[in-house]
Amino acid sequence: MEGLITKKIRWGQKFGTLEIALTIIGAVLYGLGAFSTMSLAIGFITLRPFAFIAVIWGVMFGPWVGGLAALIGNTFISDILAGWFGIGGVGGAIGNFMMAFIPGLLVSHPKNWKSVALWGGIVGTLVCALFVGGWIALMGFAPFEVLFTSVLISNIPPNLILAPIISAWLFPRVQKRGLYWRDRLESAEAQSLDEEVEEVLEE
Repeated sequence: MEGLITKKIRWGQKFGTLEIALTIIGAVLYGLGAFSTMSLAIGFITLRPFAFIAVIWGVMFGPWVGGLAALIGNTFISDILAGWFGIGGVGGAIGNFMMAFIPGLLVSHPKNWKSVALWGGIVGTLVCALFVGGWIALMGFAPFEVLFTSVLISNIPPNLILAPIISAWLFPRVQKRGLYWRDRLESAEAQSLDEEVEEVLEE
């Protein structure tokens, strides 16, 4: 697992104006992306070529920004536009949140394609499928195997193939603009430490 998981797992994430804006932008992109491809279906399987947005948003902007963007986009934009909003979407809300949260939390580096593929393309996607299939089965709407399989087939290709490629390409551009979440968090912590030292010296 060396090199595939971050050396320092950070559960917390400070939310300011920028984080809120990134959450909204991610939600709109993810929601409209999911809605725009609902007609692309093979049998009961709806293709979701833009599923990688959830993984990218988590990796680049943090687990909470990515997770909330995926949850809001899937549930309060895509589902509402499609007329699917309701109790049946609870599993999808949690599942999509986790699909962004897990890679955001555990990916070692955005340019490490193996790490992005593992946590976003495989683990995050499996967890999402478990929540969607499990909840729908619990509600008695459809067998677990049907939804679990359809979610995997829909999400694994973009998350396993596109997410690592786009993550590696996008990272230098995001970092250059000071938007990479780990850099921002470390900078805020360093500033806070400097302020504490100054206060001690003043005393």
